[in-house]
Amino acid sequence: MSEQRYEVVFRGDVVPGQAIVEVKQRLAELFAAEPARIDGMFSGRPVVVKRNLDRELAQRYQASMRKAGAVVDIRPAAETEATTAGSNEVNQEPPQLPDEQVDVAPVGADVLTPEYRRDFTPANIDTSYMSIAETGADILQDNEKQPVPDRQVDTSHLSLDDPE
Repeated sequence: MSEQRYEVVFRGDVVPGQAIVEVKQRLAELFAAEPARIDGMFSGRPVVVKRNLDRELAQRYQASMRKAGAVVDIRPAAETEATTAGSNEVNQEPPQLPDEQVDVAPVGADVLTPEYRRDFTPANIDTSYMSIAETGADILQDNEKQPVPDRQVDTSHLSLDDPE
C-alpha cells in the first residue's frame, strides 16, 4: 500500500488581524506569482495550492502560508490525484467535498476556536450631546444655511436627437 498523499487547499481566509492586501502581497512573493493570479485565489471557492504531498511537506506549506497570513487546510488527496505528479501552479479546481454531513452551529454558539478569539472591551463613548431629527426635518440651523443664488442657464442651444 502506498503512502498517503495530501493536498493544500486555500479558501481565501486570512489570519485574524491581518490585512488582506498585505496577505495577497506576501503570497505573491511566496509563490513568485503575478498579483492577478493571487487575486484569483481569493474568489471564495476552494483552491488547491499544491497536490500530491507527503504529510510533512504539506504541513510546511501550511506553515509558510500561515506565516504569510493565509489560512489553509490539509486534506487527503483523492486516489486519482495521488498517482499524478504535483504541480507548481495553483490549480483553480475546487476539491471534491467529503461524503460526510455538514452541520450548522446553533444560534449563539461560539464558532471560533479559542486561538482565533479576541477579547472585546466595548468603548465607552459619550453620545449624550447627539440627537436625532425627525424624518424630513431640516438638519441645518438657520445660521448654518448659505443662500443659493438663482442662476439663469441658457439651454436653448441644446437639442435631443431621435434615437432611431
